Amino acid sequence: MNIGLNARVLTIGLAFLGVVSGCAVDQRWRSAMQEGNHALRSGDYTHAEESFVAARKEAEVLDPQGKRLAETLSQLGEVNRELGRFPRAEALFQEALAIRERVYGPAHAETAASLTDLGELYRLQGLYTQSEALHQRAREIREQVFGADHSKTAESLNNIAVVYQDQRRFADAEPVLQRALGILEKQLGPEHSTTAITRDNLAKMYQAQGQHARAMPLYQRALTIHEKAFGPNHPIVARNLENLADTYRAQNQYPQAEVLYQRAVSIFKKSLGNDHVDTAEAMSRLGQLYELQGLYSQAEPLFQQAIAIREKQQGAESPHVAGELKNLAGLYQSQNKLEQSEDLYKQSLVIYEQSVGYDREAYVKALKSYASLLRRRQRSGEAERLEERAKAVLKRLSLESQSQGKTAADVPLAPVSPLP
Repeated sequence: MNIGLNARVLTIGLAFLGVVSGCAVDQRWRSAMQEGNHALRSGDYTHAEESFVAARKEAEVLDPQGKRLAETLSQLGEVNRELGRFPRAEALFQEALAIRERVYGPAHAETAASLTDLGELYRLQGLYTQSEALHQRAREIREQVFGADHSKTAESLNNIAVVYQDQRRFADAEPVLQRALGILEKQLGPEHSTTAITRDNLAKMYQAQGQHARAMPLYQRALTIHEKAFGPNHPIVARNLENLADTYRAQNQYPQAEVLYQRAVSIFKKSLGNDHVDTAEAMSRLGQLYELQGLYSQAEPLFQQAIAIREKQQGAESPHVAGELKNLAGLYQSQNKLEQSEDLYKQSLVIYEQSVGYDREAYVKALKSYASLLRRRQRSGEAERLEERAKAVLKRLSLESQSQGKTAADVPLAPVSPLP
């Protein structure tokens, strides 16, 4: 579950409502924005983009350099980010940031919201240094505007921790997450949905380190809170179910995991539709579970559907498509369908290598898996070259992680102090 993203969406939603309430004279802009936000929440990105484009035209006439245009650009950027159009999203976020810095000033909460948008975009592209710097700047602004112990500050702390987690800098991430959780429990309450999101993120960190006993109760508590807050059929609940299922799968408790994955797929289909990327993700995870159990005939259609959905929604050159192709290639390799598997590995690697901000750990896994296949086909020379490439990428990741780890402490966090 993308905790940083969920916290930011909540912030944007609140800012949007504030802007709308003061703009009764421009009904067309307001209607287009409301329609676009509804479509965005529903995962209908095509409709959302059309609505925000219409809203932008109204804003450029009524408010060419002000709040409404910045808000519209921000939402358009979010649509493009969700569709994997990172350069386009960056241009929109940068334009919104420039407006907010001019209109509100460099140390305003609205400026911090734009910094957060950009920080999340860079994180998704693996540009962690840039992402961390933006989230740190947003945190500093929010501490100045709201205070060190405000929930908005805690949201920025979450975002910083997500950047650390993506780099497997768990020693850096844990105290930041714990601090964020402490603030949210105090300010919003231990049962608040935003607090539950942060708790879910902490569980994800423990799970990534194999500490399943610590992750499980945190996931279960977050699930209970979100079911109560949003109902049993909300996408946030489905994401909780996926995370909890992942923990069961990691402990070889396959029946328990299957029930949760199947429920997540069902929720996503009903709430977001059959062609949503979250539906594809849940299908893919269920397919991986079936593959682990040797249930290849059940896994294959799930991987194929996931590929088709992602190609439709994110484009055939998306690194997310590369990941799904890698999954299907692995399935065919397990069934000794080596020619089909090789074709898919090649497609996957080409996409990874031509993409910006792909998951390099996933790329390494694809290299190693393809090398294993080549050895089975008596092509050891080709396999060795792929293995050397994988080692080089891993070495670079390790060096980057060490470098980031050394600089993390150079940006101090304000101490937690009691509320006055």
